[in-house]
Amino acid sequence: MGFFDFLFGGNDPASKKKRAVKLIAKEINQNKHRKFYKSSSSEITPVAGIFFYDIYKTISAAQSFMKNAAKSAILKQLIIEHFMSKELREIYDRLSPESIQDRGKTLSPKELSQQLQEDLTTFSSAFSINEMNTIDRCYNLIIGFTNFVSFDFFSFLKKIDSRIREREFSVPPQFRYVNGKYLIDNIKDFLYIPPFEASSDEWKIVFEILKKYKSGTTVIDSNQWKKLLVTLQDINRSGIFVLIVRHIEEDPNWSRNCEIRDEYIVDAFMKTKKNEVQSNIDKIINDKRSGKRDALAKKLFGSPDITRLQYYTNTYNEVFTKKDLEGFAFIAPLNYLKGFLVDYHDVREVCDIFLIRGQWVSQDLSRQISQGLYEITEISEQLTAFDETLSDNGTNSTKLKNHISKSKMDKGQITHLKVTLSIINNEAKEMLNRAVDSFSLVGSYLKDLSLDFGKSQSKLLVNWKEIESVSEHPIAQRLENSYKVIEDFVILLQLFATEEEA
Repeated sequence: MGFFDFLFGGNDPASKKKRAVKLIAKEINQNKHRKFYKSSSSEITPVAGIFFYDIYKTISAAQSFMKNAAKSAILKQLIIEHFMSKELREIYDRLSPESIQDRGKTLSPKELSQQLQEDLTTFSSAFSINEMNTIDRCYNLIIGFTNFVSFDFFSFLKKIDSRIREREFSVPPQFRYVNGKYLIDNIKDFLYIPPFEASSDEWKIVFEILKKYKSGTTVIDSNQWKKLLVTLQDINRSGIFVLIVRHIEEDPNWSRNCEIRDEYIVDAFMKTKKNEVQSNIDKIINDKRSGKRDALAKKLFGSPDITRLQYYTNTYNEVFTKKDLEGFAFIAPLNYLKGFLVDYHDVREVCDIFLIRGQWVSQDLSRQISQGLYEITEISEQLTAFDETLSDNGTNSTKLKNHISKSKMDKGQITHLKVTLSIINNEAKEMLNRAVDSFSLVGSYLKDLSLDFGKSQSKLLVNWKEIESVSEHPIAQRLENSYKVIEDFVILLQLFATEEEA
């Protein structure tokens, strides 16, 4: 080692680090807040304890007020509402669930949907880029405030004075000198909170919004907060705590990493609002559709809840529900189909009279109505056979039971179960679609016959007198009843088909 190395220290890394740490100590001793730290013993002083204690007293009430604020959807809503104009607020109120429900009572689903879409378009495009930036900045300022007051000052102070009680300030603390290594993690956590940079007007808005958020309660005294901000900004500019960390850890290069992740709430809010509005529209449409279905089913069968199939029922569905599967998807309409085929035998009798005894002007007409009835007969037979496949020993029932029993050990069986259910439901859907087409065809011909009856020159039949004579009841009334009941039944099935498409 040379003479100058002996006097001033070597150039090896350890010597350089040692000299750097001494320079940090010197910098601390020259800092305006040097009383926070005793560099000769690496101790945090009671003066630093008083600094943190004063912060704790100022923000202690806000700690409980701001709990869970970062996750609050209501807070985001209040922030956005604060920046709405009067005109925009009126549109916003029209998009509320209550307003949508009220409008749904007088408007058709189509009219309601159109009006709401217009309101949504106006509302979504109302905020300029600058306004959106202002709203997002306000939110991020509140989140920064929340993070700051959420810092665990109590645990930190407890290490300096073990007698301190949480949010009790009647007894003055008695802080002591504490080894810096004992508090280093707390100091780092404090430094990781980003510094506040906002105007007094911005803070005024922040606390107005927070007061609304807490139902009129003042979260923090604004004058106390202003004084605290001045102190915090002064401390931040001095860099005293960064120097203290570097000295305690003997790491001249340590720096805090205040990663500020701004959140953008306007776009997310708009998306949520659109989904909420659409959900309310869907609910109104579904409620109206459901009400109409129930009314038609009650008119046709005496009750909206009928069970005419033995196995394609809700009882079987309970097994699938336990496994979070949809199960049988067309229980109600398929039971209505079975019910109609069984209950409305007079419709079939009326059709048979015209097919067997009717002398048609065109044989083409006879063939078409005959084809429609043939399709209905096929559907009836298919429906009976379909239901039997779900009996105890039926083919589909056996498959379903095997998949269910094996799924306890083999999770892959759930996939097979879904496939089998899909095949079953597709067959049910296909029968319903065929039924709609076939009954629509038959119903339209019965309506044409009803309108043709009594005309001086019939366009469909040449032997109306004979038809009247073989009918036990007036044929005109039977025709009208038959086509009207078919129309109601077709509408009922179509309401389920519409829901499936939606």
